[in-house]
Amino acid sequence: MTSMDRDAHAQCQPNDIRDVQSVRDGMSQSTLDDALHLLQADPGHSLADPGLARLTPAGLDRLFLAARHQAERNHDGILLLLDLLQLAQRAEGTGPRRLMRGVVRQLRHQMEDQHRWQALADNAAYYRDNRQVAERIASRLPSR
Repeated sequence: MTSMDRDAHAQCQPNDIRDVQSVRDGMSQSTLDDALHLLQADPGHSLADPGLARLTPAGLDRLFLAARHQAERNHDGILLLLDLLQLAQRAEGTGPRRLMRGVVRQLRHQMEDQHRWQALADNAAYYRDNRQVAERIASRLPSR
């Protein structure tokens, strides 16, 4: 555990930790999706990221670019993991076989995150380009 991890853990109250764990235990989505659910204005309906509707066009554009960039990074990571899987399949011995289970798990995680980053980028672009829809959704969200 790094000092940053200890500091973050020390700032959490016991109820906060239980809440995060219960959310994590109850959801099968990626950690990114978990975080977005917690940050959304309407956590029960985050498929189209309605909380983004409150952002300005400039903020949505920045989010779109950042999310698209992260989706591309995840895609590159997926390709790298696939290359590693090919190498591990050709290698002999038990080491590569043990490695494959972890690589497959990481590949699944990378794919889920890549999909979610791309959806976030798409939703940000939609709200940026369709301001009337964004304003209508934002007006229906509960006040902060």
